Amino acid sequence: MNKVAAIEEFTDELKPGTKLLRGQYTIERFLNAGGFGQTYLARDSLDRTVVIKECFPGTLCSRSNLVVRARSRSHSEEFKLIVRLFMQEARRLARVRHPNIVGVHQVFEDNDTAYMALDYIEGDDLLAVLETNPQALSAEQIREMLRKLLHAIGCVHENSLLHRDISPDNILLDKLGNPILIDFGAARERASRASRVLSALQVVKDGYSPQEFYLAGGNQGPYSDIYALGATFYHLLVGQAPPNSQLRLAALASKNADPYQPLAGRIPGYLDSFLAAIDKAMAVFPQDRFQSAQEWLDRIEEKPRPAAEPAPARPDPRIELSISKFVEETNRAVLEAMEREALKEKEARNAPQPAPKKEPFFDWQLEDDWLCDEDAEAEGRAQEPEEHDATTEEFAAFAPVDEGAATENEDRRDPVPPADTVAGARSGFFAAIGRILGWRLWR
Repeated sequence: MNKVAAIEEFTDELKPGTKLLRGQYTIERFLNAGGFGQTYLARDSLDRTVVIKECFPGTLCSRSNLVVRARSRSHSEEFKLIVRLFMQEARRLARVRHPNIVGVHQVFEDNDTAYMALDYIEGDDLLAVLETNPQALSAEQIREMLRKLLHAIGCVHENSLLHRDISPDNILLDKLGNPILIDFGAARERASRASRVLSALQVVKDGYSPQEFYLAGGNQGPYSDIYALGATFYHLLVGQAPPNSQLRLAALASKNADPYQPLAGRIPGYLDSFLAAIDKAMAVFPQDRFQSAQEWLDRIEEKPRPAAEPAPARPDPRIELSISKFVEETNRAVLEAMEREALKEKEARNAPQPAPKKEPFFDWQLEDDWLCDEDAEAEGRAQEPEEHDATTEEFAAFAPVDEGAATENEDRRDPVPPADTVAGARSGFFAAIGRILGWRLWR
């Protein structure tokens, strides 16, 4: 019994019912283990199912009761460094929020090692689906799955992270069929570079890892995850993993044919542009691949998007320039018209005023036709009136008469003219006087 107890005491797995973080998490069962850690199903203090990932590089450490310790003093510093790297990577991953990336609930230290509490995704991984029911996914589901995962890894890269372990077994399908990226491998890659012991552990997956992952110090970037995602979808379409990237590189180096067979033109149910995009993502050399997830997305967005609300009209510089010129020309024309009107008014004020219309001083002057004739009046203004002496006849009838001469010649006088004759003569007299002195008789 003591021997069995000792074996159980030093086993590396946490037993069901083990409490972590002062009882906040309770282990329910062991899930799996890798070279850098172990994974458990657990329940939190709110009775939610979560996944607990423990930093446990088995080649460097062991468990005594619950506490994780380095296997030897020579491994102590390496183990502490790997725990720090695990914590750093977990905190960086916790900042990434995307519906197609597993969410991080909490990062904490306990039992002298580090832990992550992650979302529990109920569903199978993509590899299990391919092995049990390869026809389960339709062409449309596969196309939509690729779009969602491209958005997801684009979000990862925007946060200065690499997944570094994209493969069918690290993509879960939830109950609704949505793909969820899990099990980031960047922390493992950093740990393998930091530890002499862990550097011997393989951090690549044949068929899915690009050739730069096999090279010590090889340049890695977003294009590396793009290759792995392309290899994953190659497997979905063909039913098997693509050729190892190392073999492909060796074939090209020896000027032999690339063992990879392009997908374009040989998979029914898919556009050649969609298949050619996967071929491009799987180019052997990084510079020949898509350099970002968005670039790949732009290549495959051949479906028209649903009609959206009309966007606010954006100002057109050409229209604005035309309107500006029109307003400028209109203002100039208005100003010119105002200046012309002002000039006309000024000329009108400076022009000689027409002579005022003369009105007769005496009412009897209205009896003369020449006073009422406008043409005669105009002619009279243009020409000076000619002065002339009254005729003897005009004054004869009105000249003063000597009384004696009148008596002496009384018998010789003409008869007295009628009254109307006298009136007419009087009118003629005044008309004559008016013609001679007319300019003095006007107001």
